[in-house]
Amino acid sequence: MSELLKGFCLHGREKISPWNGRDVTRNTSIVDLEIPQLKEGEILAKTLYTGICGSDNSAALGKANFDWVERPRIIGHEFSAEILELGPGDHGDLKVGDIFTPLAMLGCRDVNCHACRIGKWNLCPRKQIIGFHRNGGFGQQVVLESDRVVTLMEGLSPEQGALVEPLSIIVNALNNKCDIKPGQDIVVTGCGIIGLMAAELARAAGGRVLVTGISRDRDVRLKKAAERGFMTAEVSPENTLTEQLQQGITDSRGVPFGVEGKVDLLIECSGVAAVLTEAIDVVRPEGDICVIATYPTEVPVNATQLTRTSLNMRGSMGSCREDYMIAQKLMVTGIFPSEHYVNRYKFENVKQAFEEAIKAKNIKAVVEMN
Repeated sequence: MSELLKGFCLHGREKISPWNGRDVTRNTSIVDLEIPQLKEGEILAKTLYTGICGSDNSAALGKANFDWVERPRIIGHEFSAEILELGPGDHGDLKVGDIFTPLAMLGCRDVNCHACRIGKWNLCPRKQIIGFHRNGGFGQQVVLESDRVVTLMEGLSPEQGALVEPLSIIVNALNNKCDIKPGQDIVVTGCGIIGLMAAELARAAGGRVLVTGISRDRDVRLKKAAERGFMTAEVSPENTLTEQLQQGITDSRGVPFGVEGKVDLLIECSGVAAVLTEAIDVVRPEGDICVIATYPTEVPVNATQLTRTSLNMRGSMGSCREDYMIAQKLMVTGIFPSEHYVNRYKFENVKQAFEEAIKAKNIKAVVEMN
């Protein structure tokens, strides 16, 4: 059976530039998949749909903040799957045939771990991430701990199941780190799927939202944001967000966005150090900055300006089971309209999916695995 199964494998550590004309997926390959024997508490599942995360792209490009990922590794932590077999041990109510999405992060579950005691495995210092610490969803089958399983809510399709994990990250950030009030002016920096999800949920909470991107985002991701009714701004070192806000931005009705070049909240999803550095200059006194992205380099921050303006800067890491449940409901009820954002690929085209994701030619690549 194993020789019939394939997986998309991260194997190299070369630092790759996406813009030099060379193959951006050369740290990866499609390999034959070996399925290990199930251990206590593990299940075997057939993967159905797997999404490409920005962190998958970063690892594939050999970025420094993902050097810790062991190679070779079948990557992928955003996926839906069907249980094929239950291994030894107690699996609660789980049964063969259940359709689920996994918790990306599994805590150490030590009784002395504060994060695990309160059910926030995403904050456990010894957490294990599927697709990085063990083989993940870009294999046509996957072995994982049954404790990770979150069965899909009735009415949620397996394709939508591949979007639960990234949407849950936004749920965690907006519910726990952002105090959005109706009428606030909110900037989302970065127009990948995390940024676009943040924009949708911020608007659903009553905010007026501006989404930023760079020139290569113009024809796909910023265009999609505009189609969804968001204000957009193309930024560059020569035309910064600070300058554009100071010059004045208005919405489609001519209503000014922000007050004197300042906004209420900035949600940072770009992962570009200079963008986070600039954030302090565009948020009003006692306003909020929520940082969801991670960065390949150290980020210089004007701490004195942070103090003098009494800004609130908070990071948000991952998500937990409660966030997954809310994310599912947001899709089932249509509050997050996933159908507007998915770009579908067959598994045989997985390298194309990654190349187009890395080069910002799609919005959310979701690969049909079987």
